[in-house]
Formats: sequence, structure tokens, C-alpha cells
Amino acid sequence: MGINWTNILYLVVGALIGFCSSIGIEKVKKFWEEKDQEEKNKNMLKAIEKEIEEGIERSKGLIEFLENKKFSFSRIYTEYWTSTNAMLAQNIDDIEILNLLHRIYYRFDLINFNMEKDRFGVGAAFAKEYINEIKNNYEKFKNKIIKI
Repeated sequence: MGINWTNILYLVVGALIGFCSSIGIEKVKKFWEEKDQEEKNKNMLKAIEKEIEEGIERSKGLIEFLENKKFSFSRIYTEYWTSTNAMLAQNIDDIEILNLLHRIYYRFDLINFNMEKDRFGVGAAFAKEYINEIKNNYEKFKNKIIKI
């Protein structure tokens, strides 16, 4: 009995077809996973956009209280950013977006820090001092995420 080269050829061709199909399927899966992640990123950035808007409004409220010689005991909500920043850092290619978010939330955190230490006037004064910077960074952020 000799070697049946036809059967070996069929096995090799079948193996190559199977291998190429596996690679193709993996590429398609990866493509759709990336598309899904892009959509998740957009949704997270939209939610962060809303959180920043609320933070700016809260900061304006703190400033208004300060100017009227009143105090507010509430903080700026930053929990969504806190819960998503690591994921965004891994999945956002535009480093400028992350830098802008860091600058915005750094100011919010410093305002909140003073509020937590019962230094309400200091927190409000800090908001007053940095509100324009926060707004400018927010506008730059919005312009960046429009392009995503």
C-alpha cells in the first residue's frame, strides 16, 4: 500500500481553509468588539459631559452662595468619572481628552476636598477662582468629543 497523495492533499487544503477561516472569524470578532467599545466610550463621554455640566452649575451655585455670604454644604458629584476613568484611560486614544478631564476633575476634587473639611467658604472661593478655567477646559473637551 502506497501513500495516497490525494487524501493528504485534501487534508492539507482542508487544514488551510480551516486555519484561514479561524483567522477571518477572529478578525470579524475583533472588529465588532472594537465597534462596541467605541460605542461604550461615546456613551461614557456623554455621561461625563453631563456630570461636568452639573459640576459647573454646582460651582456657580457655590459662588453665588459665597457672594451672598451664605454657605452650601453639598459637594460636586464626581462619582461617574471616578468609576470610569481607568476604563477610559485604556480605551481612549486621544490623550488630550484625558488631560482635559483630569484638569476639570482635579479642580472639582479640590473644591470637594475643602467642602469635606468643613471649609465651605474656601471651597466656594476656589470654585470662583477656577470656574473660568473649568469652563474653558470643558468647551475644549466638548469640541474634542464631537469628533469621536
